[in-house]
Amino acid sequence: MVILYVNRYYHDVWVNENITRQAPHQDEISSERGKCLKRYYPNPGERRAISMEYARFLGTLGAFTDPDSLRDRRFVDTKCWWILYGSSTLNLQALALKLIGQSCSSSCYEKNWSTYSFIHSLNRNKLTPVRAKYLVCA
Repeated sequence: MVILYVNRYYHDVWVNENITRQAPHQDEISSERGKCLKRYYPNPGERRAISMEYARFLGTLGAFTDPDSLRDRRFVDTKCWWILYGSSTLNLQALALKLIGQSCSSSCYEKNWSTYSFIHSLNRNKLTPVRAKYLVCA
């Protein structure tokens, strides 16, 4: 759901800078966004509501037609933008702020892989997967 909060990519200036560039809601990421919304909102009613809010964001409808909102999509920090202009879509604003707060790092996984490779090496390859998992996660 990165697409939700990287507002500059929904700005007409960015889309029109390159003739081959597509707006994010028109590319292959759309199906992945649908899967993500199904995971976050298993209830069809809630998912429909957030989809309608997302459509207003994409189509610059409602509160998103404000000239300041449109201009600031390109220049204002993403989190600040959602705090300033996302209040008309409370579900979408909450989701965007939740996603912005997530870490983009894989360091915690890399630490586990490093620990696992230390425990389960060629010298110690007789460990069962269950035992190795227990040693890494314990």
